Amino acid sequence: MSGFEHSGYALVEQVRSWQPRFVVDVGCGTNPFKGKIGNLIGLDLVNPPADLVCDLLDAPIRSGSVDVVLALGCINFGGQEVIEQQLRHVASWLTPQGRLVMRANPGLPTGPGLTFFAWSQANLDRIDAVAGLYRDGPVRYDTYRNPRGVPEPRLVWHYRPRPEAGSR
Repeated sequence: MSGFEHSGYALVEQVRSWQPRFVVDVGCGTNPFKGKIGNLIGLDLVNPPADLVCDLLDAPIRSGSVDVVLALGCINFGGQEVIEQQLRHVASWLTPQGRLVMRANPGLPTGPGLTFFAWSQANLDRIDAVAGLYRDGPVRYDTYRNPRGVPEPRLVWHYRPRPEAGSR
């Protein structure tokens, strides 16, 4: 987490500066942001250190209640239909001024049995519209060192809820 320039622990001060009332870390793993970012709950499919151990689609989170969602590698698996479904669901949690921070593998193989969606700047700008979001700021590159010590690129970007047509 500390090796990422634009995500991981580098996000702590940025998220704090937004003064969120409620933060959800989706796919939190060992819940490393707990105690570092206030008002945070960690959600993970399989890791017991999470505050909620469940699928993100089953999480008991009220629509329109979350100021910041961190999705640092979890909305990353499966085909475009699965990605769009998960993104729509997480986007529904956001307040009108909310933020979704994404980090994703750009589709590079990492080992047997794992299939990553091939995120790219072109498709993330198409998918955001389907999910009712827009990209806020640039797509940045972070580097992950895999268990063999080989650097692998990761994309990092922020989404915001798209204003509803009647409110423009």
